[in-house]
Amino acid sequence: MTKEELLQGRSLNKILETATLTPLFQPIVSLKKNKIYGYEALIRGPSDSGLHSPVNLFDAASRHGRLAELDLMCREVSIKHFGLLGLKHKLFINTIPAALLQQDYQHGLTLNFLKKAGIPAEQVVIELTEQYPIDDYNLMRDATEHYRDMGFSIALDDLGAGYSGLRTWSELKPDFVKLDRHFMQNIHDDSQKRQFVQSMLDIATSIDCQVIAEGVEIREEYVVAQEMKIDFVQGYYFARPKAQPTQTIKPELFNKRQTKTMFRQVLPRSNTLVSSLLSSNAPLNTHDNVNTVGDRFQQGSDLISLPVINHLNQPVGMVWRDEFMTLYASRYGRDLHGRKPIQMFMDDTPIIAEMKLPLKTLSQLITSQDENSQHSMFIITDDGQYRGTGSLMDLLRQITDLQLTSARHANPLSGLPGNVPISEQTKEALKHNHDVVVCYFDLDNFKPYNDIYGYGKGDKVISETAKILCKHVNSEIDFVGHVGGDDFIALFASSDWLTRCNKILSEFTTLQPYLYNKEHLTAGGITAADRYGNAMFYPLLSLSIGAVKLHDFDTINNEVDLAEVASRAKSAAKKQSGNSFFQLTQ
Repeated sequence: MTKEELLQGRSLNKILETATLTPLFQPIVSLKKNKIYGYEALIRGPSDSGLHSPVNLFDAASRHGRLAELDLMCREVSIKHFGLLGLKHKLFINTIPAALLQQDYQHGLTLNFLKKAGIPAEQVVIELTEQYPIDDYNLMRDATEHYRDMGFSIALDDLGAGYSGLRTWSELKPDFVKLDRHFMQNIHDDSQKRQFVQSMLDIATSIDCQVIAEGVEIREEYVVAQEMKIDFVQGYYFARPKAQPTQTIKPELFNKRQTKTMFRQVLPRSNTLVSSLLSSNAPLNTHDNVNTVGDRFQQGSDLISLPVINHLNQPVGMVWRDEFMTLYASRYGRDLHGRKPIQMFMDDTPIIAEMKLPLKTLSQLITSQDENSQHSMFIITDDGQYRGTGSLMDLLRQITDLQLTSARHANPLSGLPGNVPISEQTKEALKHNHDVVVCYFDLDNFKPYNDIYGYGKGDKVISETAKILCKHVNSEIDFVGHVGGDDFIALFASSDWLTRCNKILSEFTTLQPYLYNKEHLTAGGITAADRYGNAMFYPLLSLSIGAVKLHDFDTINNEVDLAEVASRAKSAAKKQSGNSFFQLTQ
């Protein structure tokens, strides 16, 4: 043991002997009701100690074999102080799964702590923090069910930063899941983070789990959380952790929730949702006995599985033919178990998907499972009510068909949606009178560049331009398509669309040193033949943007009208030298 570890051990002993721990409380804010929903209890060690930080504190406890002891003391101190505050909100208490599974962990003390503090168990959420890997999921499920039986809710902390993430979510079925702060940091400037968070929201919706976004520190991050309809947020934007926590949130910190056009998700076709996979499959009831199930499987030789529902028509499990028949057909199997309820032998953790869940999200949910837990069937529900089952093969077939369709309509060079999806999105905007700005992007002097540098370099210009456009749109609410050649189109629902256009023009300029040789950069352009074969000087590549705000024109009633007006805007932009922007108004 090093000298530093020895000193930490002594500090830890003193902390545990004297209970010198300070609980702080940070609000968890409901974005639906614009008010505080609960508080997370956060522990700090003595301010003059190297164990002031909770990370250092728990690492030291783990190294010295006192993790369970520290975990319980933190819980006792947090509950005691929260009781003294007299708050009636939810109390989120952190605990480490590894501590719960240790032999010296004293179960049952939490209720005593709560009784002394005058706090009902229903007010408390046990928050599982994955600082250390979970090795035994069966024991962990038993521990969480034990807490549920006592009235507690369960939350999974730091999704995306722990050891097993989605598997832990699937195994423990928490009431809340907290997204790691990494995914909210600068989410307003990162489309990939938004896509990840949207996938998590889709999964949470399908399994009736509420999402808490951690680490919301600036207004832009809050606005994205609000636009994505995340249930709860937590972070410095609203309040810092304090021993005497904030009890009200300033009204000016909230935005009025607005419904925006979301081109990425406009009227999803039925074949993109789980509902397209629905097959009827008469379910079992929890009280049906093993003999009844055996008869069902014998009568239906093609049955792979049978879903099990409760008296409320809610799915609670699945019986798999192979596993069941191994039990049922074994020697004395029928005699020993025939009259027992099937609930004792079912798989209580099947995949359950809502009909409105996107197929892509369901695929991610299934592939995130442990291989040993994957099966060929899943249950389909409608607002939590059993509707039928779906098969993995049908899911794979449907996704493959969708990918082929998407590839068929995508521009092969840029990978962006081509003319068919562009037409669909444009018609949608016109039909519903969406308040969007249509921008046409055109490369200036592209043909002579292509003639001098060749098609390989020309293709690079096209693909790099596509990347710049995708980088500076909000992929959640804006749409980008590739008309063909060097023409692109964007439908902006973003209120800051003009700022985004300026960023696109600015970044396009930075491409020039990588596209031209030194001679042409110095000259500011190239000499190439015009359409008549005469030598002519052409300036460096630039980008022109013609913009049309649909609500500015009463004369735009269809795609033809829009194309005519947008063409005028683009022509006006191209008459300006260099990178240019022109917005046409009526």
